[in-house]
Amino acid sequence: MPKYLISYRKTETAGQKPEWTSFTATSDASLEAKAIRERVDKRMSVLGEQLWGNGEAVWVGPGRLDDVLWKREEAAPDVSIVYGLVEESSR
Repeated sequence: MPKYLISYRKTETAGQKPEWTSFTATSDASLEAKAIRERVDKRMSVLGEQLWGNGEAVWVGPGRLDDVLWKREEAAPDVSIVYGLVEESSR
């Protein structure tokens, strides 16, 4: 099953500096931006977090975990969610 890294910018209180938080999801089908946004919304409601930015979910493509995290850091400042397919390392 494909594994996705989903990162979003969140705050817990108004005026707080946003920070990235991440989680993984597995799916037997490719996930689209709408499905990603629904997963983030559900997680934030449980944790009492608020989404930072414009609410946009951006696909950063496939790569190793560190590649996907690096691409996350390159996202525009107002992008709220980035996600990518994490490639399994072959050992």
